[in-house]
Amino acid sequence: MKKQNIFRIFAIAFLLIGSIITASATEPIKKDSVRIDVTYFHATMRCAGCLAIEEITESTMKDSFARELKDSTITYSSVDFLAEGNEHFQDDYKFDVQTLIISKKVNGKEVKWKNLEKIWDLYSNPGNYTKYVESEIRKLQNSKD
Repeated sequence: MKKQNIFRIFAIAFLLIGSIITASATEPIKKDSVRIDVTYFHATMRCAGCLAIEEITESTMKDSFARELKDSTITYSSVDFLAEGNEHFQDDYKFDVQTLIISKKVNGKEVKWKNLEKIWDLYSNPGNYTKYVESEIRKLQNSKD
């Protein structure tokens, strides 16, 4: 009788260990949540150049990142940095004039950002502007940070 009890205990232990190993082997590896935020920071009063930059940026985002915008792995917004409550952005991202900031967030925490300062040099050539913005966003997406 004792041999049967010992055999049962070993059989149950074997089944339990096997099910634990199988369960942990089939669980998916949790992937970090990564999002790129693209923000055009503008002043309250805007010139023709500021409006053009916003228009070209919106067009670039819709044309080049439609899928990512839809699944929210990339977001786009336009923010008046002079509006009440938004003043901190100038200190956070170290800018003095209208600018385009791209920010990488992993699990909701900002890990890297870049000021796309060349937008002022390129906005008069929408093709080059779009290539620049798209390239910088892709680089940030693919960075290991």
